[in-house]
Amino acid sequence: MELYKFIILLLVSSSLLPFFAEAISSFLRTIQPPLPSPVSSPSPPDSPTHSAPTLPLLSGNAALTKICDVTDYPAECLATVAPLLAGEINPISVLKIGIHVLQKSFEVATAVATKLIDDLSTSAEVKDALDTCVESFDSGVADLNDALAAISGHDIGRLSTLLSATITYSDTCEEAFSEQPHLESPLKEMDQHLDKLASINLAISASLQWS
Repeated sequence: MELYKFIILLLVSSSLLPFFAEAISSFLRTIQPPLPSPVSSPSPPDSPTHSAPTLPLLSGNAALTKICDVTDYPAECLATVAPLLAGEINPISVLKIGIHVLQKSFEVATAVATKLIDDLSTSAEVKDALDTCVESFDSGVADLNDALAAISGHDIGRLSTLLSATITYSDTCEEAFSEQPHLESPLKEMDQHLDKLASINLAISASLQWS
């Protein structure tokens, strides 16, 4: 399975797939170069044949599993981070990947919301709620940029504050719709996933031990 599919399966329902496929594919190209072609070798007798992409994924599974186990969503953490890992596996490297994935997810959510706003069939009330979502998602992107700077500066207090804030933005988006009982959020599944990603990052950051 191609790497981008691991994230796409978590991020979207089928109706939003085209938006995420393009954005996530672009994201993966910017942070991970193409893998070299594996060298073929004969399989030992009576042993199962393993596909090349599976072996690197399993090699760091124990270390990544330990990191993801501190979160409320270990399975989602593994599925999101594992395809993007390269090099040393530690809480900081995993957190940085999680932050980049959440940041890209906020950007894609903004693009989806903006497309709905520009749709002439979208009602004025829904557009007002979507405007709130766009503003929240943009704040999330900015906070995550600052979070990466906080990691570089070993500022654990600021990092915790920024990552805590990112959990609130999907809630703010959903509240904009719940304030109007007859409105149904077209971003509900997306907001739920954003919330999980933000929760995973916050939990991993809480496990960091810096001198």
